[in-house]
Amino acid sequence: MQREKRKFRNTLIALVALVAAVCILWLVVPGGEGNAKDAGAPGGGGGDMVQTEDTGTGPEAEADPGEEMPWFYDAALSDRYEAFAAESPGLAFDDVIWMVNVGLDKTPYEYKREVEDPLSITALVSKYFALQPDFSPPDLVSIGRSMLREQAASAMNDMIAAASNEGLSLWVQSGYRSFDVQAGLYSQYASRDGSDMADTYSARPGHSEHQLGLAADLNTITDAFGETPEGIWAAENCWKYGFIVRYTIDNTDITLYKPEPWHMRYVGRDAAGAMRDRSILSFEEYWVKYVNSGF
Repeated sequence: MQREKRKFRNTLIALVALVAAVCILWLVVPGGEGNAKDAGAPGGGGGDMVQTEDTGTGPEAEADPGEEMPWFYDAALSDRYEAFAAESPGLAFDDVIWMVNVGLDKTPYEYKREVEDPLSITALVSKYFALQPDFSPPDLVSIGRSMLREQAASAMNDMIAAASNEGLSLWVQSGYRSFDVQAGLYSQYASRDGSDMADTYSARPGHSEHQLGLAADLNTITDAFGETPEGIWAAENCWKYGFIVRYTIDNTDITLYKPEPWHMRYVGRDAAGAMRDRSILSFEEYWVKYVNSGF
């Protein structure tokens, strides 16, 4: 009887030891479901699919339901985001979002929205955002032979004075233009060069920043201006006074205008400084992320 009890006890001990050994192997063998080191990691057990790094490009760059969307994401535009991502496989999904938000997935001029607050110094006017024909800012003041809104004119005078202190001469060749004046200019250019060519360098009426009273064309209004000491200085220093070079070689695909080194747009020192610090190349991108989003 005693021997039988001893035999039973030894068998039980051996069984427990075997179970313990199996459990230990289950925990430590690489790739095992209970591997403590890899638990919860990509490629771990539980039947999870191995995850690869999301490059954020290509048609697959659509929103991941579990991924936190950027603050400028608009769920109402999700179908347009997906379609534009498929058409633009080289774009990161964040770029897809802000580009769709300003209408770049649509045909310019055919798809347009009204500028909601044309008196804002950060109002966006483009081939997708239009001003009403009767809009004219109430605070225009003279600057040289032209006019700008008071705040923009004051900042431009400061910039002109700073350039003068360095032996450089800047002046405003063209500032505010009414809807009717812009209509006459565009009609003249379109008659001479055709509308397709005119659209690369002239805004259609209602789509010109000059109607805002916040845009100034400097000096000679030629491509050569960008290579002059004045043009180089203005491009490097305009942000200090709240201006940006609105149309550059780096943002042609966004603005849909050829580069204009003479065209300065007043957006305020905060916006101009932020665009420079964050290497934002177009006002469209800044507007989506930090103006229209309510950030």
